[in-house]
Amino acid sequence: MTTNQYVSLVIRRAIAAPREQVFNYLTIPEKMAKWFYGMDMGQATATVDLRVGGKYVIEMFNEQGEKHQPHGTYLEIVPPERLVFTWSSQGFATDTRVTIELFERPDGTELVLTHELPEDMIEPHRHGWTNCLRHLEALLSSETKG
Repeated sequence: MTTNQYVSLVIRRAIAAPREQVFNYLTIPEKMAKWFYGMDMGQATATVDLRVGGKYVIEMFNEQGEKHQPHGTYLEIVPPERLVFTWSSQGFATDTRVTIELFERPDGTELVLTHELPEDMIEPHRHGWTNCLRHLEALLSSETKG
């Protein structure tokens, strides 16, 4: 999917939780709903058909109730190592591609997210993914300790 008009946004995070647990939070709708919103404050719902060719829809709501609804299709699912899916959201003329890789580390999991998308969409998506992953880290940190 990478073409001259697409660039890669890469975000890395160290998460203090086992790789299987992180993968579950990326794929189980009830767990996704707890962290998958790109705003500082918000909430989400997730509908997932977790199989290659299966569809997903994430509904993100900000504090004012405004909705953002990315959706796509799963292209590759390798538990608990890798998840690849298309991503379509407001402002996109075509689907983009997200790859999430999970690597075991002595203190937990290294998550590497790569989103291939048009250059002019990099910064809003960097902001959104950074918030999503911050919510995920906080949630997993509290669940691992609790």
